[in-house]
Amino acid sequence: MEVSEKRQFMQILAEALASYGKPLPEGSILTAWWSNLAGYPLTVVRTAFRAYCTENGEFAPVPAGIAMRCKKMDGRPDAEEAWAIALTARDETSTVIWTTETAEAFNICRPVLLSSNAISARLSFLAAYTRLVAEARAEHRPINMFVSLGSDKYHQVTVIQRAIDNGLLPAPSSARLLAGPAYDPSPSAEGHAQLAKIKHEMATAAENKEQARLDRVELQQRAHEEFNRLTEERVRKYVELMTA
Repeated sequence: MEVSEKRQFMQILAEALASYGKPLPEGSILTAWWSNLAGYPLTVVRTAFRAYCTENGEFAPVPAGIAMRCKKMDGRPDAEEAWAIALTARDETSTVIWTTETAEAFNICRPVLLSSNAISARLSFLAAYTRLVAEARAEHRPINMFVSLGSDKYHQVTVIQRAIDNGLLPAPSSARLLAGPAYDPSPSAEGHAQLAKIKHEMATAAENKEQARLDRVELQQRAHEEFNRLTEERVRKYVELMTA
């Protein structure tokens, strides 16, 4: 939260405590509330208070309890979900939307995945991811989602647009990733021209093949006729010689 949002935070805190019949505290208690929660976005803090009041109607909230809820509501996937996301990165054609911690944990376990099996790699990933997320939350680092582009252009556009629609990626900064030509499953004008050229070449080749066959037939026929002529000539001369 920003210092300029302190008044809004105090209002949220006052309303939450009032639902338990508690007044807004003063002095060091207010300082404790602010120091525990100042590292989180105001929207997350508000949501954490609402969730706590809905689920815990008996005891008033304390700074550490709301801070714990804020940590778990930062948008980072749990370890198993992160592992499932990371596995999709094995396919170089796939575009992946993942957190910094997911990508770093996957890079740590990648050698195990390549040299051993998915079970061993999963254990390595879960341990690394849990540690990285704990460190990020301890330092109040907000979630960072980014895109790892695959080679499949159509899949890129589909995944990125879905992430924008679901609020995982900011639309303005992600627009450049969608700047490429939209996928069109039908052939382009250039594609049509190429297909026509190929069909023409195939037809020409077929015609040439048929012409070659006809030429061979004609040559064979001429050779046969010439053979017959020579044979008849030899027979004629032989008969003339014998009757002379």
